[in-house]
Amino acid sequence: MNALTISIPRLPVGDAFEAAINGMRQSLGGLFDFIGLVIRTCVDALYGLFAETSATQFTLLAAAVIAGGLIVRGKYRPTLIAGGVWLVLYVAELVGGVAAAIITSLPPVLFTPAMNLFGAEYVYPPLVLALLLLAALVAISFTAGRNTGQELLAALSAVVLFVFLALHFIVGVQLELLVMPLLALLALVVAGWRVAVFAVLGFLLIMSMDKWDNAMSSLALIVVATAVAVVVSLPIGILAAKNNKVSAVVKPVLDFMQTLPAFVYLLPAIAFFSIGAVPGVIATVIFAMPPGVRLTELGIRQVDKELVEAGEAFGAPEMQILRRIQLPLALATIMAGVNQIIMLSLSMVVIAGMVGAGGLGNDVYTGIAQGNIPVGFEGGLAVVVLAIYLDRLTGAVTRFSPAARAARAAK
Repeated sequence: MNALTISIPRLPVGDAFEAAINGMRQSLGGLFDFIGLVIRTCVDALYGLFAETSATQFTLLAAAVIAGGLIVRGKYRPTLIAGGVWLVLYVAELVGGVAAAIITSLPPVLFTPAMNLFGAEYVYPPLVLALLLLAALVAISFTAGRNTGQELLAALSAVVLFVFLALHFIVGVQLELLVMPLLALLALVVAGWRVAVFAVLGFLLIMSMDKWDNAMSSLALIVVATAVAVVVSLPIGILAAKNNKVSAVVKPVLDFMQTLPAFVYLLPAIAFFSIGAVPGVIATVIFAMPPGVRLTELGIRQVDKELVEAGEAFGAPEMQILRRIQLPLALATIMAGVNQIIMLSLSMVVIAGMVGAGGLGNDVYTGIAQGNIPVGFEGGLAVVVLAIYLDRLTGAVTRFSPAARAARAAK
C-alpha cells in the first residue's frame, strides 16, 4: 500500500513580502529618499567631526560647550538669542552669500594677520560666523550672572580651542592626536580616570594599527543609529508603561524583532535605500531597538507608586510627574537599555560592512572574505576598544541620576 500523502499548499510569503516592499517603494519613494539623505548627512557630518575636523567645527564645538554651561545655569534667553542670530546669518550665507559680502566690504587689514598665520588664501565666512558666535557666548559668560564657574568654562574653552587650532593648522599635529584627548577628557568627566586611561591606550592602539578613520566611521554610524533607536524606543516604552493594552501589543512585536536573524533586516533596508551607510544604520536601528523599549517600560513601572501618588496629591499634571518623578528615578534602567542598544549596534557593525557601510565592519568582512587574518583581527580588536569605551561611558551616566546622588548623600 502506498503511504497517504497529504499535499500542503505553498503560501507565497516571500513573494508577498517582496510585493509589499515594491509597493511601499513606489508609493513612498520620496519619503525614503529624504530619510536616507538625512541619515547620510548625519553620518558624514559626525565622521567629519571625528576624523576630518575643520576649524569651523572646532569653533562650534567650543561654542556648544560654553552654551551648554550657560543653559545649565539658567541663562536661556541670551544664549538662544546668540544662537538664533548665528543660525540666521549662517542660513543667509548658505542661501545668498550675505556673510561673504559683508566680509568683502570690510578692510582687509582685519583678516590679513590671521590669514598669514594660518597660511590661508581666503577668508572662510562660516568660520568667521562661528568665531563671532564664540565671542558672543564668551561675552555673555562674563557679563550675565557673574558666575565664576561659567567664566572659567568659557575662558578654558576658548584657550583650548586656539591651542588646538595652532597645533593642527600651524604646527601640523595629526588630527587624531587632538581628537583622542577630547574623547579621553569626556571619559574622565563622565566615568573617571580609569576609563580615561583606557581611552588613551585604546585609541593609541587603534592609531598604531592605522584604523583611526575606519573606527571613527563606525563610531559615527553607531552614534546615529543609537540616537534614532533611542528617539523611537523611548516614547514607545513610556506609552507601554502607561497602557497595558499597548504593552500587550508591543511585546510580541519586540519578541519577533529580537528572534529574527540580523541578516534578514538587510533585505528591506537594501531594497529601500540601496547599499551604503544608510541601510546599515536602518538595519542597526531595527535590530538594536527592542532592549530600549523593554527597559524603558520596566524602569517606569518599577518607580514606587507612592512617589507617583504623592505627586498627584500635590496636583502635578501627568506630564510633570513623568518628567520630574518617573523618568529621573528610572534613569538607571533606561540607561541600561541605551547601553544595550549601543552594544547591539556594535554587533551589527560587521554585518553592516557587508552592504557597503564601511568602517571597521568592512575590515572584518574583508578579512573573512579574503582570508586576510591580520586585517580581520585588527578590525575586530578596534571594535572591542570602541565597545568597552562606549559601555563604560554609558554605564557611568547613571551616577548623575537623582537616585544615585541621594544614595551618595546618605553615606
